[in-house]
Amino acid sequence: MTEQSEAGASPEPIGLCGGDLWRVVGAPGGGIGRLQSQDAQTVPIDLIRVQADGTTLWACAHVIARNSWWSGPVVAAMNADRAGGWRLAPAAHPNDGRLHVVHTGCDGAAALSFAQRLLARRRLGAGTHVPHPAIALRRVEQAEFSFERPMGLWLDGERVAKCRTLEVSIEPDAATVVF
Repeated sequence: MTEQSEAGASPEPIGLCGGDLWRVVGAPGGGIGRLQSQDAQTVPIDLIRVQADGTTLWACAHVIARNSWWSGPVVAAMNADRAGGWRLAPAAHPNDGRLHVVHTGCDGAAALSFAQRLLARRRLGAGTHVPHPAIALRRVEQAEFSFERPMGLWLDGERVAKCRTLEVSIEPDAATVVF
């Protein structure tokens, strides 16, 4: 979901048959056939507007900026509770009008050490966070970050760019999903 109309035209519904957002809505079975059946459900979701070095991109479930999980800054702006097998933001909901932003080592703040990241990783599957002053978790409508060197940028699990500046904001009820 990296492109969206700026003209305000309502995009076509997004069909969910797998992925992180699909898991949030209960991971219903039936595959692609379910989307056209009487069992299909349609709901509005928020989208994440991403400004990466001045370029506008869009995401449904999450935006992650990092070069490594094991050192350096990491930013995760979440509209869903999980990214893959990790529950980075257990309270995130794709239609609550808020981003759940988890970050470490950004804008001059201390980053977690390798050992601390190992401890945190062990708890990510269950969505329980290690309380640590270097891990920030906020519920916001908008957040901005700048990085000393270009960071890899992933939207909904797909690497799309590198950036030195990142702004994320929530766009309430910007899309519709069918599942």
